[in-house]
Amino acid sequence: MNFDAIEGVVPPEVDVVLLPELAGSSLSRGEYLERLRGLAAKTGATVVGGSHYDLTEAGVVNRGAVVDPQGEVVAEYDKVHPYGVEQQTGVVPGSPSDGFELLGRRAQVLLCADLWYSGSLARLAEPVDVVLVPAFSVTQWGTPLPARTLWEHMSVARAYEFMTYVAVSDWHHEATYHGHPCAGVTGLANPCPTTGVFFTPGATVHDLDFPRLDAFRADRATRNFR
Repeated sequence: MNFDAIEGVVPPEVDVVLLPELAGSSLSRGEYLERLRGLAAKTGATVVGGSHYDLTEAGVVNRGAVVDPQGEVVAEYDKVHPYGVEQQTGVVPGSPSDGFELLGRRAQVLLCADLWYSGSLARLAEPVDVVLVPAFSVTQWGTPLPARTLWEHMSVARAYEFMTYVAVSDWHHEATYHGHPCAGVTGLANPCPTTGVFFTPGATVHDLDFPRLDAFRADRATRNFR
C-alpha cells in the first residue's frame, strides 16, 4: 500500500479514514504504526489502518490499529477468523477487540471475514453505531460479481440486524492475494436509508446520519422488534 498516494486522495475535513485489509502488508509493527501516524497527522482524520501481519509469540496475527490525528493509538484489533489460504499460510486467530469511541459514538472494527460471524457483534456489551470493515475479499469465482453480491447482502443483513452502519473498505477487484482475485466490495450499508437503497458501493465520503439511526432504533423498540 502506498501511504503517500493515500494522503493525496483523502478529501479535507473527514473524521475517519478506513483503509483496506493488509494496507500495511509485511511492514513491521513499528513501521506500520509510523505510517498510520503520518497519515493521521497529514489528513487530520482518525485512521483505521487496515491491517498488517504482526509476528507474535503465538504466531503471525493479522492485526490493525486505529490512530487519531495526535498520533495516539486509540484501539487495536485482530482478525479472529483467518480465512482459507491465509490460515493455510500460517496466520493464527487473534483476540476479539472492544472497539473505540469517536465523537460520542461507538465504533467496532471487524477484519474482513469476521463480519460473517454474527457473534462478533452479538458478544458486545453495548450497541455500536458504525462497524468498520477493512477487507481483502478474495473470491473463487471467475468474475467478482457473485462474491460482491454476497458481501453486499451480508453487510446489509448485519446493518439491519444490529441497527448500525456498516462501512467496508476493500481492494480493487484486479488485486490478488496468493493468486486469488479480489471481489472489490467497498461500500456502505445503511439500515435506515431515505431512498430505499440499503447498500451504496464505491470508495467515497459518507455522511452518517446518527440522529436518524437513533430514531430507527427507537421505532424498532416500540414495535418490539429488537
